[in-house]
Amino acid sequence: MIRTIPLILGRLMAFLLIAAMSLPALSVRGSSDTPAPTDGEIQENVLEALQQKMIGAIGEKSALEKVKNRRMISSVSIVDAGIEAKNLGFVSADGVMSESLSIEGYGDFRQGVHGGVVWTSDPINGPAILSGPMKDQILRSAHVFPALHLQEDYVSAVLSGEESINDVECDIYLLKSKSDTEEKYWVSKADHRTIQVTLIADSPMGKIPMKVQLGDFKKVDEIWYPHTMLIEQGIQTMALEVSQIQHDVEPEETELAAPKSVQALIERKKGSKKESGAEKEETKEETKDPVTEP
Repeated sequence: MIRTIPLILGRLMAFLLIAAMSLPALSVRGSSDTPAPTDGEIQENVLEALQQKMIGAIGEKSALEKVKNRRMISSVSIVDAGIEAKNLGFVSADGVMSESLSIEGYGDFRQGVHGGVVWTSDPINGPAILSGPMKDQILRSAHVFPALHLQEDYVSAVLSGEESINDVECDIYLLKSKSDTEEKYWVSKADHRTIQVTLIADSPMGKIPMKVQLGDFKKVDEIWYPHTMLIEQGIQTMALEVSQIQHDVEPEETELAAPKSVQALIERKKGSKKESGAEKEETKEETKDPVTEP
């Protein structure tokens, strides 16, 4: 049963716990129902304007820029499996991120960003270093407030339609990241809060279709956050409720560094690269033409 529980939740947390920000930093492609532009139609890039709306929906920009780190504690119910879990998330302004999903009887499913290295670790598969789309998607989430970095991580945003979600009138935006992936979400017309997200996420378990609905928006230190989320991923549904959000905390040792198993894997990979480089240099020397004496 546990094999059906990917760490998608942790990878979404950087976005999903922040109202009206950019999409979760996942490598995604827009849902198949995204309206396609008609022949000859040029869609306006509204990325800069959208960023300003998103920032305004969260709080004062100057206040957001002063926050050095954030810790979030949430309870998670994996409805179909009858599993209860605890999620602990930490992210700092200098790019450190740590996520832990603790499930009684199974252990801790962890992932993070430390020193630019993106890693995961769980009791089933052990430690792993991520690369490619999965690495990119997590690095885009390693911001305290991704909305402040929207133009750094994305190249365009277009208005692709409108729809009412749970009686909230929304505009639908389609964003394209610098790694050429697309992300789609619904933003409230009235206050620019993100109400729903749909996507297909790249994960260690393959591509997973997801829908996320956010609600119960509350202020914490004058910053708006959603406190409830309903996350449908494939055939699985998770309900999340935020119990605590803290700013500018004293980080725990486990938040500032990767687990020892991950650190050992990083060192092994470094050693492997050095050996590979040395072998290549040795091969070059062996294949050089011999010097002919006059």
